[in-house]
Order: sequence, then structure tokens, then C-alpha cells
Amino acid sequence: MNKMNSKSNPIAVPVTPLADPWRPSWMWHLKVLAGIYIFLVVFYFVVDHVLARLPQPYRLRDVPMEMTPWLKK
Repeated sequence: MNKMNSKSNPIAVPVTPLADPWRPSWMWHLKVLAGIYIFLVVFYFVVDHVLARLPQPYRLRDVPMEMTPWLKK
């Protein structure tokens, strides 16, 4: 046998079967979805608070009732 050929072919390592892939449960999905919704709600109120404190030309405006008659209270 050629020395060059024997060095280039390493000994094969036996392949062990892998464990079952991780599959998320319904409870995991609910927790992640709840976390996303909580983050979005907190983010909305933080952005609303920051925008309300801007100086006058950039402040959120109050929409007049004449512009939105469907919002009558």
C-alpha cells in the first residue's frame, strides 16, 4: 500500500444516532406569543409617552371633533 494513500484516508468514526429534534409545545407557543404582546404593549406606551413630551412643533396633535365625527363621546 502506498504511504501517501494511507495517510489521506483517516479512520472512519462510527456515527451515533442523534436525539429527537426539539419540538415546541403549545404552552411554549403561548408563552412566546404572550411575551411578544406584552413587549408590544409596553413599547407602545413608552413611545407614546416620549412623543407626548416633545417640544411644540413636533408634539402629537389633538384631532378636532369636526375631522372625526365617528369619535363622538
